[in-house]
Amino acid sequence: MGVYKRIPVLLATQPVYAGYVASDVIRRGVPADDVRVTPFGVRVMTDDLDRVSSCRLFDRIYFTIPIKRGERLTAENACDTIAGSMLKRILDSYLEGERPIPCRIRVELPVTGNNKAKDRLRDDITRLTGVFSEALLQVLPMDIVPQTADYECELYFPGRPDGSFGMYLWMAAMKDDRFSYRKKVASTSMSPVRAAVMMEMLHPYFIEDDNILDPFCGIGTLLIERLKKSGAGNAFGVDISAQLVSSARENSKGSGEHIHFIQRDFFDFTYDGIIDEIITELPDLYHRNEANKIDFFDSFLKKCMEITSTGAQFFVLTGDCDIFASRIKKFSSLKPAERISFGAKREVFIIRRV
Repeated sequence: MGVYKRIPVLLATQPVYAGYVASDVIRRGVPADDVRVTPFGVRVMTDDLDRVSSCRLFDRIYFTIPIKRGERLTAENACDTIAGSMLKRILDSYLEGERPIPCRIRVELPVTGNNKAKDRLRDDITRLTGVFSEALLQVLPMDIVPQTADYECELYFPGRPDGSFGMYLWMAAMKDDRFSYRKKVASTSMSPVRAAVMMEMLHPYFIEDDNILDPFCGIGTLLIERLKKSGAGNAFGVDISAQLVSSARENSKGSGEHIHFIQRDFFDFTYDGIIDEIITELPDLYHRNEANKIDFFDSFLKKCMEITSTGAQFFVLTGDCDIFASRIKKFSSLKPAERISFGAKREVFIIRRV
């Protein structure tokens, strides 16, 4: 596929998910010695880009731009180091069409300290973005033009503790059809990558042929990814919004997964059989006070008890972790099995009904 028989790529993801991404890539046949977790994602050496890019758990795939052995890319030597790197050869091999190519320049630095430190960080990022943009214009004036919108590629410069930077290239032309079923979206819906990561975390607990329910299904992403990860019996998605349920049905059709979507308030949902698994992302309750949150969680858990029986499992993602944990304790037949960090102060609760 171009420059190298084996190429280094970065699968960008949040640090909390990196271990899952690495494990998934290894399961797909990449030797473990060629997979390494970094602060910016998972670095993979591969001669089969299609195999690596089929992983559903990363956000973006970047080409790692090699620089001369023994050199470090810094703001001070940006021109010389970029000129001596493999960037030009990789652009020529993978990007066709007219030049110069509109390119977004993205600099990332570690976030630490108080608000004043964060203000300085923003200023540093702005300054460094200008430094790297100017260096690229000097080194590759006919190939790249820095642009903040309608760009065809992105050069990503993540900062390291020693003051040096990595250099990675993302290209819009690289086809990504991992979630092509998702024709309909909503501002409140979970990203399909996050849904896939959540399923990877929970996969050891899944039981095939269980009847499953997402009581706040939205456009159906979580349920679709659940069925793609493991088989199930009947799958139900409930949402009070007619528009979201319509979108969920269309997405489900595109995915090839058979799911029953129902427009209804979850608290009015009934089912003649037994639900064995409840899997959901709870609604964002940031605008409610603590008493209202307690009320909601109690009602939710009570309803879950009504439609399940002994042996059922609940997989619940929420940002109100401490309050939710305290409400589980009010139900003697609910036993929390595990709490898994999901980033940004959110956790997935695994609860068993005994």
